[in-house]
Amino acid sequence: MKYFIITGASKGLGEATVKQLLKENHHVVCIARSENKELEAEAARRGGEITFLQEDLSKHERVTGIVQYLLAKIENDENVEELYFINNAGMVDPIKPAGKADEQLITTSIHLNLLAPMLITNEFLRLTEEWACKKVIVNISSGAANRPIYGWSTYGTTKAGLDMFTKSVGHEQTTANHPTMVLSFSPGVMDTEMQGKIRQSDKADFTNVDVFQNYYENGELRSPEFVAEKLLELILTDRIENGRVYDIKEFV
Repeated sequence: MKYFIITGASKGLGEATVKQLLKENHHVVCIARSENKELEAEAARRGGEITFLQEDLSKHERVTGIVQYLLAKIENDENVEELYFINNAGMVDPIKPAGKADEQLITTSIHLNLLAPMLITNEFLRLTEEWACKKVIVNISSGAANRPIYGWSTYGTTKAGLDMFTKSVGHEQTTANHPTMVLSFSPGVMDTEMQGKIRQSDKADFTNVDVFQNYYENGELRSPEFVAEKLLELILTDRIENGRVYDIKEFV
C-alpha cells in the first residue's frame, strides 16, 4: 500500500495531485484549511481511501501533533510499502515591499511556507527512523527562491530557506540506516487561485504584475493537473537524488 499525505490538498496543485492519486486507489491523507467535498465524492465513486483533516498549518504549535497522529495510524498498517509527504500548503502574501508589509502576514507566511515544513520533516524523520519502507518528503518550492522579485521579499525568502533546508536534510539523510528521500520541486507558473490573486496585485506593490497578467492572457500558465502528473512521475521512480531541488522545466 502506498500512503500519500498532502498539505494544501483542497485547491490548486494539491487538489490536482490528490485527483491523480485517486485514479490508482492509493491511500491519501489530505490536510487543508478548507474541506473539498468533490474530492471526497470522487474517492467514494472510485472506492479509494481518503482522509481529510481540516487544519491551519500556520498554527505551528499544532503541526507536530498532527504528524504524530497520522503516523501512529499508518504505523499500524503492516502493508505500508511506500510513504510520501508532500508539503504543498503555502501563501504568497504579503505582496508588499519590505517596510510596507503587514507584520502578522509576514509571520503567518513564514510559519506556513517555511516553519511548518521544517517541523513536519523533523517529526517525520524522528518517528520513521526505523521504518524500512520507501519514504519521500517533497517540499513545493518556487522560482522566487532563486531571484529577488519586487514585493515578494517574504515569499521568496521562505522558499529560498525551504530549498536550503531540503538540501541540508538530504545531505544528513545519506548517513541514515533507513534514509528518507527529501527533495524540493518548483512547479513554475500554474493556473491557480494564487495566480489570480497575484494578477490582482497593485503595481506599486508588485512591479511584475503585468508579466503575470500576460502569462494568463497568452495562455502560458501550466495546468495544475499537468504539473501534478510530472511531480508524481518523478517521485514514484527510484531515480530521486536526495536533497536536490527539481524544476518543472526539466520535465517538459
